[in-house]
Amino acid sequence: MTPPRGRGKRHITDEATRVEAIALVLTEHRVAGVLSVTGEKQVEQTTQYVGRGRGSVSREKRVIQKTRSPITHIARQQDKIAALRPRFGWKAFVTNAGQTQLSLQPAVRCSRNAYRVERLFNRLTSRVHIAPLFVKRHEQIEGLTYLLTLGVRV
Repeated sequence: MTPPRGRGKRHITDEATRVEAIALVLTEHRVAGVLSVTGEKQVEQTTQYVGRGRGSVSREKRVIQKTRSPITHIARQQDKIAALRPRFGWKAFVTNAGQTQLSLQPAVRCSRNAYRVERLFNRLTSRVHIAPLFVKRHEQIEGLTYLLTLGVRV
């Protein structure tokens, strides 16, 4: 919202528009009550002579104001983050074993030690330097998955 100064860089000049844009970004990323954003209004004034040619003492001048409203500080609301943290990261554990056979804590332990393909891919990419690859079609995604699985098994 507040790019650095330079050619072709548009910035928000109106305070109300800036506040509205910040609120839109915060609600879009679902952090409206968690972050507080502050900014300041910067006004730059330059004087120019009216019309073409050189200036003189008696020549008419005009003052041009350029307004910027950069974001100066983003603060985290630690108390609100701490209150929201228990709500994040939920997992659903489903098993066909009854509660008498397998209680909650051993079920969670079993689930954490379970075989996951993602871990194998992570191990493969940490040993073999693979660049990011972007594919569009579903057949390409399936083929790449099969190829990576084969690489892990080898």
